[in-house]
Amino acid sequence: MTTNDAWQGKTSKPPNPITQGLRAVTRDPAIFLVEILWRWSFAIVACLLVVGIGLMLLGPLHIGHRWDTAVSSRDPQRVAQLIVAVVLLLGIKVIMIAVIGVPLAIALIWSILSALGRFVTVKRLRASPTSLRFRSIFALQLLRGFLGWFSFVLLLTAMIGEMLIATRAPQPDLLLYYLMMMPSVVLISAFWLTVNWYLSLAAIFGREGQSFRGALRQARQTVRQQRSDFAGTGFVFLLFRVIVLLIATAICGLTSGMVGSSPQSYFTLLIIVSLAYLAVADFLYMARMAAYLALAAAHVDPAAGPKLVATSSALPVENTPIV
Repeated sequence: MTTNDAWQGKTSKPPNPITQGLRAVTRDPAIFLVEILWRWSFAIVACLLVVGIGLMLLGPLHIGHRWDTAVSSRDPQRVAQLIVAVVLLLGIKVIMIAVIGVPLAIALIWSILSALGRFVTVKRLRASPTSLRFRSIFALQLLRGFLGWFSFVLLLTAMIGEMLIATRAPQPDLLLYYLMMMPSVVLISAFWLTVNWYLSLAAIFGREGQSFRGALRQARQTVRQQRSDFAGTGFVFLLFRVIVLLIATAICGLTSGMVGSSPQSYFTLLIIVSLAYLAVADFLYMARMAAYLALAAAHVDPAAGPKLVATSSALPVENTPIV
């Protein structure tokens, strides 16, 4: 092998998808900003909805003073007794409607806002206008929202049922409760994480003209071709996110001495650090989606599959398998 052949083999090596994903979002900040816009808008709307429903239900009961007294006493039994009294006053039916209906409304709001955000970000990530239509993306996001709501209700039902089983005897059996609860949490969480991950990939891998079923089928086929590569890429971005979380936690922990001397300043610092962490997490999420596109591009039909608007202008055409 000549030196020229060795050099050509080296330069023809596909670029790192993680680097491409980070570079794609860095070169087009609108992707990152749109992601922040819809996610933070959803958080504000959801908080306002929860606070509004809470005030509507608890306002007539006038429990504000009693709640403050119970919390300030730091007596868990007193707080639990107050919660039980509120449940009895409101009624089981009202509580169940609030517990089931409010998350369902939140899931619907999330589906709408996330579909709008994902439609824009996928258009900017893909090199050609062959991404899914808004109707299909909305169907996928609606499924994700319903899946989250269903998993929440399923987990809540399992925990209540296990609590009833563990408290049938005169003395509650906490060991039995935890032994039943832990497998339920693990199984339900694994189910939600797996299905939700495939649905999120279907939104970026799907092509124009495909239904949400076709997009989901294509996402499964793409992952099956490179299962280990997708797992490795996801793990690297998870590691990035854990490192950022540790940094944020360290900042909050090292400045915790401000609680006694300047609690308002410390509370402001907590808000700033939390928002900064969420912003970085959103950036890493979109970079991970871009990396998945870069990873899949070489294994998908080049005439119709996903292509990344990442670094095609930064590398020679012959060295880049992604347009």
